[in-house]
Amino acid sequence: MVRSIHKYRFNYSFILFWFIFVTLFFLLIFSPNSSASTQVTLEWSPNSETDLAGYRVYSREEGQSYDYANPAWEGEETTCTIYDMDETKTYYFVVRAFDTEGFESDDSNEVCFEPGTTNNQPPISAAGPDQTVDEGQLVTLDGSNSTDPDDGIASYHWAQTGGAAVNLSDPNAQRPTFTASDVGDEGACLTFELTVIDHGGLESTDSCVVNVTWINEPPEANAGTDLTVDEGIVVTLDGSSSFDIDDGIASYLWTQISGQAVTLLDPTSSQPTFTTPDVGTEGASLNFNLVVTDAGGLQDTDSCIVNISWENQPPTAVVAEEYIEANQGTIVTLDGSNSTDPDDGIASYLWTQVDGDPVTLSDPTSNVTTFTAPESDQDGSNLTFQLTVKDAGGLQSTANCLVYITPEINEPPIANAGEDQVVYKDDVVILDGSRSSDPDGEIPSYQWTQISGTTVTLAGPTSVLPTFIAPDVGPVEETLTFRLTLTDTGGLQETDTCSVTVIPEAQTDNVAITSAMYSAAPKKLFIEAISDASAGSVTLTAFANYGMESVELGNLIYSTKTKVYSKTFRKVASALDTVTVTSSGGGSDTVQCIIK
Repeated sequence: MVRSIHKYRFNYSFILFWFIFVTLFFLLIFSPNSSASTQVTLEWSPNSETDLAGYRVYSREEGQSYDYANPAWEGEETTCTIYDMDETKTYYFVVRAFDTEGFESDDSNEVCFEPGTTNNQPPISAAGPDQTVDEGQLVTLDGSNSTDPDDGIASYHWAQTGGAAVNLSDPNAQRPTFTASDVGDEGACLTFELTVIDHGGLESTDSCVVNVTWINEPPEANAGTDLTVDEGIVVTLDGSSSFDIDDGIASYLWTQISGQAVTLLDPTSSQPTFTTPDVGTEGASLNFNLVVTDAGGLQDTDSCIVNISWENQPPTAVVAEEYIEANQGTIVTLDGSNSTDPDDGIASYLWTQVDGDPVTLSDPTSNVTTFTAPESDQDGSNLTFQLTVKDAGGLQSTANCLVYITPEINEPPIANAGEDQVVYKDDVVILDGSRSSDPDGEIPSYQWTQISGTTVTLAGPTSVLPTFIAPDVGPVEETLTFRLTLTDTGGLQETDTCSVTVIPEAQTDNVAITSAMYSAAPKKLFIEAISDASAGSVTLTAFANYGMESVELGNLIYSTKTKVYSKTFRKVASALDTVTVTSSGGGSDTVQCIIK
């Protein structure tokens, strides 16, 4: 069935039968040349015959026949342009292939150009949905939903049209990426425009927005130093040393968490006040908690103690070492035994952990307590402890101790892939990584990989001594390269390489014809042969023998899949007696031809 075509650019498929069945495709592109003429461009996929000489394109008008003596075009390319056509007429086209002996194939499918067809339709650009991402995040722009109704999208191009400049991985890719930059607390808005172009040169654009949000850091509360005051005076709590590194502190909130109740004046200020109550001879200890909130809503807390005394003097909490460094897994001792009280003595001790990975204290109510240092990352970690001592009159004092857990330093392993080797085909080769070592532990992981040369199968690629069979490398020696990757218990890696050179064995060239069959009706001769020379390394030439006369037919074709040489020769004269195949390496074989 003849299909009508569009006037400017269209795709059609033709099937061309030539020697063996080969499917060819035509792309027809029509464009006006002048007010009364046009031109057509045809494309088809190449024929796979080895003795292909070229192609001929024939045309005819409506109601006419093809003139096979006068092709409209002839050449070796798989595309041509026919000029000066009357755009008011209907034309038909076919293509034929011809070989080096002048034989020509049958017609391909016929295509038709009819006047009055429609124009190319533009593409539709789709830049993807708007996105909201965090600073430092990898962002992917996605134009994969762009479409074109007829001739397809030929190219994509992304351009940033707003916001702080970023580096796109590939502005001409369908899905480019970039890393969102750091932004302030207000965030940032980046805009991008996608332009898609179809094969006819028509364009379409679309845009998308990427909102980059700011990652807030929490504030740090500081409720000030502990105080010792008399009853009946105005006391000012001081949280003015609290700070926030990015968006600032938005609010303060003081609450009393223990002791005789008092009234705070303006508990939402950084420095509220209250009047100390009468406490009698026993004195009192009031505990206040400060919560600071930054502009992003993150919070932190700290506390302070206000000791109210009449005659009693508060104790003094003392930690023997205010800063301790310890290795992970070791026993850490916190010592508050040097704490003192000037009058009625210390009644109790209490250790609390206020920061860091939680640990278990041996006795948090003793003046000396211990714990096991937890595991740390490569940067180390900090633990903070607070000692609260209380005297017999109920007055309190606190002191802090910072413990820094040092990271375990891991040394990388030392990879040794062994000596380079020279072997022959089919030798058993042993790769040797036994001289590898690790300065601070055992090596839990070996991984051997081949990085060059003919692919082989390693037996035990995760062992110290993997093996493989040396492959057949043909007539020329070849070097195979292997990489050993070591991974220690800390995850550090080291690599080393070694090479194995495979020496080829001496070549032979025995030729054997495995099939020689002649079909009389189509005058077709099929020949198949093998050679023990290296795969595809020799040229096998076939001859048809008619008694004393011998006719050279041509070279057989080697198949890497079946490992044989074969070819079908057409238009071969009948009544041949035998077939001979000779090799460029000197081998030869002659067999009786089977006639059917």
